[in-house]
Amino acid sequence: MYINCHSYFSFKYGLMSIEELLTEAQSKKIDSLVLTDINNTSGCLDFVRHASKFNVKPILGIDFRDGATQQYIGIAKNNEGFQELNQHLTKRIASADLKAEPEAFKNAYVIYPFGLKSFENLNEGEYIGIRSLDFNKLIFTDWQKYQHKLIVLHPVTFRNKKDFNAHRLLRAIDNNTLLSKLPLKEQAQESEIMLGENELKALYNNYPQLIENTKELLSNCHIDFEFGKSKNKQLFTGNAAEDISLLKKLTYEGLEHRYTDITEQIKNRVEKELKLIHEMGFC
Repeated sequence: MYINCHSYFSFKYGLMSIEELLTEAQSKKIDSLVLTDINNTSGCLDFVRHASKFNVKPILGIDFRDGATQQYIGIAKNNEGFQELNQHLTKRIASADLKAEPEAFKNAYVIYPFGLKSFENLNEGEYIGIRSLDFNKLIFTDWQKYQHKLIVLHPVTFRNKKDFNAHRLLRAIDNNTLLSKLPLKEQAQESEIMLGENELKALYNNYPQLIENTKELLSNCHIDFEFGKSKNKQLFTGNAAEDISLLKKLTYEGLEHRYTDITEQIKNRVEKELKLIHEMGFC
């Protein structure tokens, strides 16, 4: 039921390697996990590659943030959803607009932290994640009417107190400040450790619908990648000979922009590179 897990690919925030995160899940008998690094998908393929060794069903997502402030979590239902999330992340980074609203994803869920969006304004495929810290605030809302839109949000960032202390040092470095002056809003909660499933259920004992909603969401998510096989596009023009001819033409056109004096040494190097590209099937 963990939909918001961080590895050390959440730079200057997370601590665990992919293997350490999976080891932690295995030790707690957790059978499915969503890797949602902050504005990053660098660890996703290794996560999928290694998950089966730890008897964990891998699910992929992204924790979209503006600095340390969580805006929403995207969780891919399938490979197409993972592509949608990556395209959205690219747009955010390219435009430097880290406050951009999520798109209407066809194959991905969106989870908002409690208090960021009202129940009434949620679209299909959008939910509100409830942390245990939100329980006291939740009772003053109309959540009973919208139980079907609430899920368990228990982030995982550390394994223990030692990890938490290292996390605080990373956050101080990222903010270029002394550890004693690090604002609380710039660091994760110390409670962001992985609990056993029974412990987590006990924590949400008064909200059984949230547990069921979370399980159903995770059961709808599947990611599959074929490893050990090249995914490179084989042809561009539709013909291998035409591909290398076009690549050679474009290369020599580019040479004129790169060099004022095209020497034999440069030509020989270009021909060597083109030959290698052709032999490797990378045209």
